[in-house]
Amino acid sequence: MKHISLPVIGVMPITHIQFGRRRKGLFAAILGAMHTSRRIQARRILKQHQHLIDRADRRLANLEGGGNVHH
Repeated sequence: MKHISLPVIGVMPITHIQFGRRRKGLFAAILGAMHTSRRIQARRILKQHQHLIDRADRRLANLEGGGNVHH
């Protein structure tokens, strides 16, 4: 299995906030870690494909603006 290194430019730090003094159980800790990991992954994928999202937004704005009206 090959490993890749990901750029750290533009990565927002994650702050863990604990509510109350009660310690989380093992399952809750694992679930929280998975949730955080998926959020980071989603942010990375959105950034990776931002050029496609921008292009689709421009195309939609042109269609809504009447750029392609046929009579």
